[in-house]
Amino acid sequence: MAKISSSHLKLCIVLPAFNEEASIKRTILEYQSEFPTSQIIVVDNNSTDNTRDIAVSVLQTPDNLVVIERRQGKGHALRTAVSRIDSDIYVIADADYTYHASDAVRLVNLMLKGRHDMVVGDRISGGAYSSQNHRLGHSVGNLLISRIISLLMAHKFNDVLSGLRVISRPFASTLEFGSSGFQIETELNISAAYINADVVEAPIQYRQRPTNSVSKLHTVKDGLRIIQFAFASWFTFAPMQPFLICAFLFGTTSVYLAHRVVSGFLSTGLAYSTTAIAGAALGLVAVLAMFVGILLTIIGKTMRRTQIALFLERKRAWNRLIDNK
Repeated sequence: MAKISSSHLKLCIVLPAFNEEASIKRTILEYQSEFPTSQIIVVDNNSTDNTRDIAVSVLQTPDNLVVIERRQGKGHALRTAVSRIDSDIYVIADADYTYHASDAVRLVNLMLKGRHDMVVGDRISGGAYSSQNHRLGHSVGNLLISRIISLLMAHKFNDVLSGLRVISRPFASTLEFGSSGFQIETELNISAAYINADVVEAPIQYRQRPTNSVSKLHTVKDGLRIIQFAFASWFTFAPMQPFLICAFLFGTTSVYLAHRVVSGFLSTGLAYSTTAIAGAALGLVAVLAMFVGILLTIIGKTMRRTQIALFLERKRAWNRLIDNK
């Protein structure tokens, strides 16, 4: 069993669970073995099987908790856990027994050594996910979404949907947890990019789910929700980029229509009033889009500087705590 390099820190293991009776006991016991002094909180997200009863029977110490989150979705479950428990480091893992607790220990030590804000278990780079996951849609979707998020946020991510993450107290304090479902992993990456948080990805192992355990992720439905959330966040966090693209498209179309009006008038002597009105309207929309992008960027930068300053202040206090061995 590996040891945490800074044993004086308070660690919390967060296990959101929905109908995981086939795996919850083994998951808890493994994390208890690797994190014997850490608090474990299982968030039962309206399970209809025996998940909650099994978790209660295994977590028998007073510090460990099994709580119920009535609002369906992993995002709601994580929000409940982080708001319930005050910890220096949060280890977030799925309750389906696919993530090795020993990898989680390694990610925690990596965070402490590098003073990172979030360490993500990367299932993709080493091929662990593709070798164990037999649903092609999941593998392709994960790769596609990771590329989209990396492009929109101008930050390279290998595995944005990983369910094994270690986050620091300062970073956790900045999170809104506005996502309800599986968009929450994407939100964590986007939020980190927004405040320039130090994020690293480390290759991990990944094993198949136990028999009778079924993935709750729907490839198409949840994939579309994640992509929709990513594009909405793009407009929120980097408004200049999408609005400039809109301005360029409308402006180019306006110039094209103006060219047609002028060339038509010179060749036939007739003025195409409808085309002229449409071109002028699109030109006006292009100008408005550009100025809206500029205005939102100015406002957003002011807010972002304030949030980053507060985040850095909390991180300095967290670093002093780590140094106080």
